[in-house]
Amino acid sequence: MFRLSVGLVLAVLLMLLVSGVAQARAADGDVLEVGDSLAVGTQPFLGEMLADRNLVSNIRNGITTPQGMRLLRMSLRTVVPKTVVVSLGTNDGGDPKRFADRLRRTLALLPADTCVVWSTIIRPRRKGPYRPLNRVLHRLKKQEPRLVVVDWEHAVTGGAVFLPDGLHADRAGYRYRSAMIADAVNRGCRASAGG
Repeated sequence: MFRLSVGLVLAVLLMLLVSGVAQARAADGDVLEVGDSLAVGTQPFLGEMLADRNLVSNIRNGITTPQGMRLLRMSLRTVVPKTVVVSLGTNDGGDPKRFADRLRRTLALLPADTCVVWSTIIRPRRKGPYRPLNRVLHRLKKQEPRLVVVDWEHAVTGGAVFLPDGLHADRAGYRYRSAMIADAVNRGCRASAGG
């Protein structure tokens, strides 16, 4: 019985030690990606472009911002990211006040020194208006120095990227989006941190 108790205590201590090492390693520069189908499309390219970092993804097709916030909370139990890449809002309604509240609550989940890279939205008319949501993102980035906005809408409307179905990019488009996000992580986050 005593041996079992000592063994159990040692096993628990070992798990805590391993967990602490994992948390310390994560704090050194993990990038956490949370998002919808657009994040699913960028994941392989973003992983290549951020190869010098540990990219942890918690992404699902078709999710809304509240669903993404739940994924973020779950991820934060095991990862302490320096940067969070967010691809959410495409499947939300068009209410800018509700979106602004969701954005603020998402930022509140994270430590004050975590850089947040969030891409603007573009979607077909049938999914509802999106420009008011993008205005929320641009307005909040002026108030929140740790928020870096990737202007995906401009990349599409400017002709750099083609969306075959009006929402999802082709392979070249996802590579382009990934490059924009990687650049924001590498440059924008350092600038927002004062580095």
